[in-house]
Amino acid sequence: QDLGHAGLRAAGRLGRTGPGLVHAARHMPELLLQGGWPLAEAAARRRLAPLTALGAHRGPRLAATLLECLKHGFNATDAAEALCVHPQTVRYRLAQLHELFDYDIEDPAIRLELMLLLPVWLRDNADGERA
Repeated sequence: QDLGHAGLRAAGRLGRTGPGLVHAARHMPELLLQGGWPLAEAAARRRLAPLTALGAHRGPRLAATLLECLKHGFNATDAAEALCVHPQTVRYRLAQLHELFDYDIEDPAIRLELMLLLPVWLRDNADGERA
């Protein structure tokens, strides 16, 4: 099941009837609730592909940092405490993350989507070391 087909099937459930495109990426939280784990895995692969491209060590480290930043409202001190690293390390990684993605990771809709997708991505890409 790919993201496009899931979006098409879910269009009716989203209240979209009639002609026109339904952009699955714009309805990700709703689609994830409807589509379950297979859709979450597909969406995580697509949305978080830049992390995958970084490799098995750097990608999971930045993903874990982003997840903790999301959980702590982008407060570097609190995220650093959760990761057992220095706050400046979190700030440095956040700067890298902002450059890595072609979307605003601090946008509220994107934040919700990332909160849902990062644990899925980390499950499949964790390197055993999360700090």
